[in-house]
Amino acid sequence: AIRRPPTVVCYICGREFGTKSIGIHEPQCLKKWHNENDMLPKHLRRPEPKKPEVRPLG
Repeated sequence: AIRRPPTVVCYICGREFGTKSIGIHEPQCLKKWHNENDMLPKHLRRPEPKKPEVRPLG
């Protein structure tokens, strides 16, 4: 069986990224989200997505 490297899902766009690249992706993704959200009419704009709190198991 082939093991894939661990991945994390971006809370903004829902795409999977490696644990090393997610830290680079999230700030860029949030910036893109703000640019797109700001172009919408006021009544369609959404609040900024919040990063979910991750609690350790146990």
